[in-house]
Amino acid sequence: MKKLLLLLFSVIGMTQLTAYADEPACPPHTAANVTALKQAVKWYTDSAEIKALYRQGYAIALAYVENQVKQAHLKPHQWGVILDIDETALNNGWYYRQCGDADSEAIFEHYVSIPEKSRALPGVIHFVNTVHQLGGYVSFVTNRDGTYRDQTGNVLAATVDNLKKAGVYFDQVILANDQANHSPSDKNPRFAAVISGVYDAKLMVWSNKLPPHQVIAWLGDNIQDFPSLKQKSTYQQANNSAVFAKFGQGYFILPNPIYGSWLGNP
Repeated sequence: MKKLLLLLFSVIGMTQLTAYADEPACPPHTAANVTALKQAVKWYTDSAEIKALYRQGYAIALAYVENQVKQAHLKPHQWGVILDIDETALNNGWYYRQCGDADSEAIFEHYVSIPEKSRALPGVIHFVNTVHQLGGYVSFVTNRDGTYRDQTGNVLAATVDNLKKAGVYFDQVILANDQANHSPSDKNPRFAAVISGVYDAKLMVWSNKLPPHQVIAWLGDNIQDFPSLKQKSTYQQANNSAVFAKFGQGYFILPNPIYGSWLGNP
């Protein structure tokens, strides 16, 4: 019986290896983190709460944008919004369920280059469509490495294709340049490019350029998706209400218990 079971497990293992022979192996992760990670991924992918929270977040953000456009008499093509992509607009829960953590950036970049897998999160499609209808620009600013390329193609093209196939409207996509001599997790140069219309190829990779315009709302799942905010320094000012005053008033944060700057607290 034992030999039969061993043979059965061997066949299953070989089948899985064959199915994913053209894809890199998932990155290793420690047993100590497995339970917590599985719970976080399950909540993120399977809970009713996640669907409610994203819809609620985007509804609040849209109400704010509509009010700003009306109150400030904003004209078309003079304003816009900035969103993060991963776990803000697109759901990569399938990757974390299959591979665990994302210690290997190259492996993550390979997997997110498969456009059919990452779907739009609840609320985002209606939000960006309405912003577009109101006359605003929609910019996606992500820390995905715009210089990464493998046999599936390049990440910029895959990201653009993924957003289109997921039905998420956008006017431009700006990725990090991990080959530059700066921190690719610092989005502030890319935020500045959206506002000023001046793009630096040493610091970023983009799908196209837009005219300079006012940004009235930022949306993300990480504290560092918002201008000038860092994880450690913002956490240390938790009792300073002024630091958090813009959340709900131009800054809108969405839930992500799987990963983020909070893991390293930089």
